[in-house]
Amino acid sequence: MRVTRGDAGDTPAPAQHSPAAAARRTQIVTAAIETIAELGYAQASFARIAERAGISSTRLISYHFGTKDELMDQIVAEIAIGADRMIAEQVASQTTSAGALHARIEAQLHWIARCPAQVRALYEISMNARGTDGSLRYGMAASARANVGALGPILREGQDRGEFRAFDTELMALTIKSAIDAAIVRMWQPPCLSVEECVREITTMVALATRQEP
Repeated sequence: MRVTRGDAGDTPAPAQHSPAAAARRTQIVTAAIETIAELGYAQASFARIAERAGISSTRLISYHFGTKDELMDQIVAEIAIGADRMIAEQVASQTTSAGALHARIEAQLHWIARCPAQVRALYEISMNARGTDGSLRYGMAASARANVGALGPILREGQDRGEFRAFDTELMALTIKSAIDAAIVRMWQPPCLSVEECVREITTMVALATRQEP
């Protein structure tokens, strides 16, 4: 969806690096995430996003984001960066591969529990945003690759250190991702499990699946 920017004389090019521009972009992104999470991707028009953001005109959105695709790209990037930063902080303090793996799973599940709007928005964008050829612009494959990319080094290091048994690290990473995806359903659909219960079950399962044979 292309949003008309208007004539060149209507609005100057945004000062993208000014504090005011950064604050406005954050305001728009936050409103867009909340709108998508509540109404779904298809219903998240610039008009509805502007209304939620308390912005008087959609042209203030197109001033910063020329198309819906550009706005979606920014949302996906910001959600990913925020989640990765929080998870990385928890993993960085660990001194063993087993500890790092446990910490990553726990941090990811706590981020999911803490940020339901971001999770729902990311899912809606992944499963609905399409390119000009009709194919999904993101899809779930990108999430799978990101998880494999983050978990793979931990799993391989654990094998090199002798902490983990021999297994296919890509398959194990995808299995862990699938377990985390399943936990989202269990946390949000009755009868719900708490995040602590999901952490306990998944980390126990992964510890048993990766440990060295006695």
